[in-house]
Amino acid sequence: MYRISQFSKISGLTVKALRYYDQENILQPTFRNEDNQYRYYNEEDLKKSQLIKSLRSLDFSIMEI
Repeated sequence: MYRISQFSKISGLTVKALRYYDQENILQPTFRNEDNQYRYYNEEDLKKSQLIKSLRSLDFSIMEI
């Protein structure tokens, strides 16, 4: 499991983008710690993030994703 900062580096998505995708229910973390609200991502989330990046590079809008 990766915290958002680690996942950002691995996925190539900014922390701001990850928070936005979470808010829009596009890419939600696998786990969120209720005590500190930290987001945790896993390998499956990494695959999803790569798909999102690919679709965005093909000019798909957030709404289309």
